[in-house]
Amino acid sequence: MLDLPSRPRQIPIRTPLSEEQINGACYVGSAEHKSKRWWGGLPYGYVNQSGEATRPKKQQTTICPFTTETERLTATAWVQNALRAGQVKYYESDKDFPARIWYREAATNKIWIGYCLNSVMGQYKGWPADESERIAIFD
Repeated sequence: MLDLPSRPRQIPIRTPLSEEQINGACYVGSAEHKSKRWWGGLPYGYVNQSGEATRPKKQQTTICPFTTETERLTATAWVQNALRAGQVKYYESDKDFPARIWYREAATNKIWIGYCLNSVMGQYKGWPADESERIAIFD
């Protein structure tokens, strides 16, 4: 078997996003991380009998509790704050916006991980995470 070099985990630092780009970024959410009806419609997240979120034939997934319009606006604020603070990770194939972002709420110390769904428009989904997940993704 060939021993191929691994792809770089992150490309060199890019020019920071403009304030206009950051203000246009938003949280759109994802049905796969919802277990209750949300602004996007019906949920696709599965919760088993013991309360753990799972996706059939896929990795476990974390359920995001944001389901209301007010919570969507709150999540959009953390997306924008993470971008503004440079708490990001770009990959080679990313367009304008980074594939991964993270944010820590000051009041609760809760960590949120964001994944870019549209790297031209800056649309993200996200979920609560723990410090070990943040370290694993962002080094």
